[in-house]
Amino acid sequence: MSFFITKLILGTIFFFSGLAATLTMLFLMGRAEKKTSPATLRKLHKFFGFIFFLLLLVLGFMGMRYWVSVGDDISTRAVMHALLALSLFIIFITKIAIVQFFKQFLKMAPTLGLIVFCLSFVVIAISGKFYVLRGYYTTPASETIQTSSSGRIQERAEEGKEIYDTKCLSCHAADTDEKKIGPSLRGLFKKGSLPHTGNPTTVENVKMQLIRPVLTMPAFKDFTEQELANLFAYLQML
Repeated sequence: MSFFITKLILGTIFFFSGLAATLTMLFLMGRAEKKTSPATLRKLHKFFGFIFFLLLLVLGFMGMRYWVSVGDDISTRAVMHALLALSLFIIFITKIAIVQFFKQFLKMAPTLGLIVFCLSFVVIAISGKFYVLRGYYTTPASETIQTSSSGRIQERAEEGKEIYDTKCLSCHAADTDEKKIGPSLRGLFKKGSLPHTGNPTTVENVKMQLIRPVLTMPAFKDFTEQELANLFAYLQML
C-alpha cells in the first residue's frame, strides 16, 4: 500500500473519530433530555478523543517524514496543510491542558473542541480529498502525449531511451520486474498507479514525480518539455 493511500485511510479514520468525539460532547452538553447516561457519553468522548490524538501523532510523524524526503521542493498546498495541522495540534493540546490542569478555564473547552474538529476537516479536505480529486480528473497518459505518426513515436522513443539509460537505468530496471535501488519501470504506463505515491499513472503524475519526487529519489528539474516527451514515449513502449 502506498504512502498516500495509507495516509488517506488513516486521515479518514482520524476525521470520523473527531466527529464522534464532537457529537458525544454536543449530546453531553446540549440536550435537555439525555437518553444515554452522562457517564457513558464522557467515556465515549474520551475514547474517541484518544483515538483522534493517537492518529494526530501518527499522521504528524508521517507528514514530517514526507517533508524531509521532499526538502525545499514542497508545494504551497503542503506548507498550508502543515501549518493548519500544527495549529490543530497546539489547540488540541491546549484543550487537554485546560481539562486536566486549568479547570478555571473549563468553559473554553467545548469551543476549543469545535475549533479542533473544524480544523481537522479543513486539513483532511486539502490533503486527502485533493489527492482523490486530482487522481479522478487527471488526463490519462495516452490522451496527453501528442504524436504525428508511428515513425515519429519510434524516433522519440529512441531518444527517450538514451535519456533513460543515462538518468534512470542505474536505479530503475527497464527489461525486468526486479527492483534495483528503485522499482522497475517496465510496463509503467500499463499499471494503474505509480509505485511509491499510488497516484494514477498519468504523464502529469510521472512528470511531478520527476520534478518533486517522493522519498529519496533525486529531482530532475532540468528536463526540457521535448526531453520529457521523448522519455515518456519510451516509457510507454516498455
